[in-house]
Amino acid sequence: MAKRKNEAQWVEARKRWQIKVQVEGDRPMFTCESECEKRRTSACSEKCKKGKIAAEQKADKWLESRTINENTRCDVLLDRFLERIKLTGGTSHNHTSESFIRLYIRPRIGAKKIGKLTQNDLQAIIDFAYSGDHSALSDKIKKDRKLADKTLRNIRATIMSFMKFCRGEKVTMFHPDTLTLPASAKKSEKTILGIEDIITLFTVDTALKFGKHVLDEYIHAYRFAVVTGMRPGEFIGLQHEDITGTKVTIGRSINTYNEITDGKNENAARTYTLDAHALKILEDQKRMLMKLGKISPYIFPGVDNGHVKQNRIYRSWKRYCESNGIKTGTTPYELRHTFVSVNTQMPDALKKLVMGHSKNMDTHGVYNHEKADDMNNAATYIDDAFKKILGW
Repeated sequence: MAKRKNEAQWVEARKRWQIKVQVEGDRPMFTCESECEKRRTSACSEKCKKGKIAAEQKADKWLESRTINENTRCDVLLDRFLERIKLTGGTSHNHTSESFIRLYIRPRIGAKKIGKLTQNDLQAIIDFAYSGDHSALSDKIKKDRKLADKTLRNIRATIMSFMKFCRGEKVTMFHPDTLTLPASAKKSEKTILGIEDIITLFTVDTALKFGKHVLDEYIHAYRFAVVTGMRPGEFIGLQHEDITGTKVTIGRSINTYNEITDGKNENAARTYTLDAHALKILEDQKRMLMKLGKISPYIFPGVDNGHVKQNRIYRSWKRYCESNGIKTGTTPYELRHTFVSVNTQMPDALKKLVMGHSKNMDTHGVYNHEKADDMNNAATYIDDAFKKILGW
């Protein structure tokens, strides 16, 4: 860190302390005004020592953030890392990274110098996150909760990204080995629809609302998700122009923050053939929209004819499940797992294409459940599988 060689000076005309520091041509000025505001006055009534200290502390903090080397504390680099993420990532990624750093990474390594960081320091982050001993964290965090395997993997990915950032900043050459995850970390259990649940979904159009069975306006969205394997954000973002004949092109997704994105990964943008069941569902949806008088570019519009929000789909789906005796543990995203469970015998290469998985995603291992029949190609596989369940 560049050392400050000057002190804050009292400016009588402005009744405040101020100091200027310089690094690489930048020469900002810092004052004691925020300290004065705490005392509910716009200016210092006298040459108070607190005002001088406050101005100098601001200058020191700025110098620390601008000058980095192997002796830089990790918390300074973590701040810069988060700034980089905000420029390059979406809201969801930013929020997740900020939470992992604030709750698990900064408490363990924030005070350490980057040049002194070791493999054990980084492993301690994973061990701490899994330990469940989070008594020092916010009351909003369950103090005795052991994090699941997937969350630990995401924390590990954030750590490795941070270290890559630090190497890029030329403050360290440390390239850590892969961090070990606890073998006992809980693997998330996926809930799927059973055969009877699928039959119910495709034969019952209503849900209870204010004590009465009424048409569920998103019934075709649920059905479409099951027969296509699309993520909620993908079928929510689907527009009429994305369908050409029997082909569907997925080029956008709408996340939980109501942002339109390019999708979860580089393979999320894809084009494939819809089977007869998916095409019929789209026709049924068009007829329903005409009956309801809805005109929208979106296939499954919201109340204002724009795109529907994910939380509305979630609440509507849960109400439909509770109204019709379907497992309440199933979520809109897990309808995607149901798709895979129905199509177990589909070749993995076709499955990746249809579902938009990244190349290193173990589709079978992550999503597979027992329940499927033999098929020849993606559209035929899907059509035959649901035909055997639904009879049409």
